[in-house]
Amino acid sequence: MSLITITFVLTALLYAISCVAFFAHLVRGGRGSVVWASRVMAMAIAAHAAYLACDYFVFQHAILDDIYETLAVLSLLIAIAYLASMRSHRLTVLGAFIAPITLLLFLGAGLRGSVPPVPDDVRSVLLPVHVAVNVLGIAAFALAFAAALAYLIQEKLLRRKQVVGVFQRLPSLDVLDSLGLRLVTVGFPLFTIGLITGSFWVAQRSQSVGLSVSAGQGFALVAWLFFGSVLLARAAAGWRGRRAAIGTMLGFLFAMAAVGGYLLRGI
Repeated sequence: MSLITITFVLTALLYAISCVAFFAHLVRGGRGSVVWASRVMAMAIAAHAAYLACDYFVFQHAILDDIYETLAVLSLLIAIAYLASMRSHRLTVLGAFIAPITLLLFLGAGLRGSVPPVPDDVRSVLLPVHVAVNVLGIAAFALAFAAALAYLIQEKLLRRKQVVGVFQRLPSLDVLDSLGLRLVTVGFPLFTIGLITGSFWVAQRSQSVGLSVSAGQGFALVAWLFFGSVLLARAAAGWRGRRAAIGTMLGFLFAMAAVGGYLLRGI
């Protein structure tokens, strides 16, 4: 078994264990479970970095060179962003929603097929910028999705007057709503830059080879419209809470559909 295979399996296993530990904390509570879940995720991040290092130095796969490399980097950024920013206001419990997303994206990176190198006529200054800002934007949206999902769960428990158990471990509705707004506000400009640079690239390629808009690009546009509508409705119509959470979740799902479109095209 090669070193890169070992690091991949180890990383996936550690992310899976962190999923179980975070979910156990969400359901049962207890300080010990969340401490161990955070430690296991930290170990997964270290193994993840080792996997990327092997991929780069052994197989000469450049960072963000294709959809599989992009997924590997995206999942790592989501995990790092979670551990770096979710330790206040009882936000560690959101690991129950973040860890599965990270695991699924990392497993998607392992579906590497026979992807040819990026042609020279496709490489440009805009391409790495386009990929990098999209990755950063989607990472912010992933955290916003977790906050939105937690908001809907918390609101449902509050309506049922179930103010024990899971309710006591989730952040307050105001905290989750404010967090979702901040994360979408960070991710939307990055995603917008990605959409603009991608549009320039598509227009340039269309003139030379008649390239058409793919399903992934279409889903990305729909995701951008959802996130833009959420921010506009918050500012103009005073949207808060449930409607904003649902719009955020739909936007993230379409962003993931865009990633899935590129992934399926690669396979």
